[in-house]
Amino acid sequence: MKRGVIVLLLLGILLVSPLVLAQEQAQTYSGFNRFIDDVKMFFTFGDNKVMLALEIREKEVNSAMVNTENGDDKDAEKNLERARERLQFVQTGVSEDTAEDVKINVDETISKMGVEERLPKIFETYFLEEEKTGLTAELIIEVEGKEGQTLTREVVRDEGSGQNKIRVVVEGETQGQIQEQTRTREIETRMNEIDDAIADIIVKSMVVENEDVTPDSNVVDSGLDKGPGEPGVVDED
Repeated sequence: MKRGVIVLLLLGILLVSPLVLAQEQAQTYSGFNRFIDDVKMFFTFGDNKVMLALEIREKEVNSAMVNTENGDDKDAEKNLERARERLQFVQTGVSEDTAEDVKINVDETISKMGVEERLPKIFETYFLEEEKTGLTAELIIEVEGKEGQTLTREVVRDEGSGQNKIRVVVEGETQGQIQEQTRTREIETRMNEIDDAIADIIVKSMVVENEDVTPDSNVVDSGLDKGPGEPGVVDED
């Protein structure tokens, strides 16, 4: 009898565990977990820090999707903005040793997000940042270790949108490798197009937000333009 009860308990645990795991995966990225990951980032260095940043950005993206499903677009936007910051860190830190892993990770994330239906427009900018991260990794694969070429990266501020972006510049040419040079230029061109597209989206959203503000809505009517006897005007004898 006791043995039968134990067997039933074990079966119950086996059946319930996948459900609990699925619920945990569907939960949003909590502030406490984010704090723990921030501490990990502080004490992690080099290539490991780049890969950790990718893991954290994945948690933010998953949380954004959950928030979107729950109708919480405001928190979803915050998740995506933090995820973008992690991607920009990856763009500045990805090395020749991690470039291939970064590119694979980005491709998998874009594929995963691509199959999600009815994602709101707030994901549009984030998709572009993911693409740029993958292109940065590919550019490093094309350039690093090649004699005659150097690659520099720096954080700059876009004058139009006021947002930070990562500028990647390749200098020099590799002799006798026309195909590689062509691909390098194609990547640089596409990255510049992405920067322009992101800035354009952000500027347009700022314009829409400003148009939604009604400056006269908080102005108290003094009644100075009203005639005698009308509300807001005191008749003098």
